[in-house]
Amino acid sequence: MSEAVQHPFTYIRDYLASAFGLTADELTGDRTFGSLELDSIAQVEMFVTLSDHYGVQLDDSLAGDEMTLRQTADLVSAALESGGGRPKPQDAGAVAPG
Repeated sequence: MSEAVQHPFTYIRDYLASAFGLTADELTGDRTFGSLELDSIAQVEMFVTLSDHYGVQLDDSLAGDEMTLRQTADLVSAALESGGGRPKPQDAGAVAPG
């Protein structure tokens, strides 16, 4: 069996915690980028980081203040399921901000 790949929601949560000092309590699936006060630059950087990490193409124009963390994770999962990428194995270290 191959090495486990970190689920997109977990990766997003870890990325945001590392990059912005947010806590797990703040990073629930129904939180929006706007409610977390992530500006458009931070949103695009996260999409680029997700694209690079999972080897998928994500349309960063879909990012916006009303998009939830769960919707973002679902977008990555859908791209992976459609054969659009090859996720990198989970790193043992912390997630590096994009």
